[in-house]
Amino acid sequence: MRKWMLTWNLPNLFSGLYLHAIFLFGSVRVVHGDCTPEQLTAITNCSKHERHTRNYDYMEGGDVRIRQLFSRTQWFLTIDDFGNITGTQDPTNCHSILEIRTVSEGGVLAIKGVKSQYYISMTKAGQLQGKRIYNENCNFKEVFLENYFNAYSSAKWTKNGKEMFIALSQKGRPMRGRKTRREHIASHFIPMKCREEERRAD
Repeated sequence: MRKWMLTWNLPNLFSGLYLHAIFLFGSVRVVHGDCTPEQLTAITNCSKHERHTRNYDYMEGGDVRIRQLFSRTQWFLTIDDFGNITGTQDPTNCHSILEIRTVSEGGVLAIKGVKSQYYISMTKAGQLQGKRIYNENCNFKEVFLENYFNAYSSAKWTKNGKEMFIALSQKGRPMRGRKTRREHIASHFIPMKCREEERRAD
């Protein structure tokens, strides 16, 4: 039988490790440059979702939750500094940290980017936009689905009597509400819960 021997090319190995270390250090510096310490803490701790531990207490008293909304199409919902709404697959993206605030009974809430300070709003035509100033277009109804995902439909607008939802396509792009349905996976999100908030609640 032939014996196979593994040979190490040390110069190439160390060169690869050096480049990898530079890449990681550069990534950390980019994240630190874009985020405040509070936002970095939120990103680090936003890792546990609410799939089996739903808490309905927030629906009273205007409670505020800090979350990342992870789409069933594998994208984190983001609102950037220009009010653009899109998806990212980078869990450390500062624009994916969202403030979800209850504004009235029946699960009506407003969603705002913590870093950008833009609210998600939906126009009458079903287009998602970022708004600096809160108004009725920023109200969404949170729907708890049987598959343990959540959906968020406009509390003000419908299309031919049908609900219009926040949705991210397979390419991470926002979809027009008139093309969305409750059963579409693009409309399904998991709120990623922050451990820091869990500790404050205990």
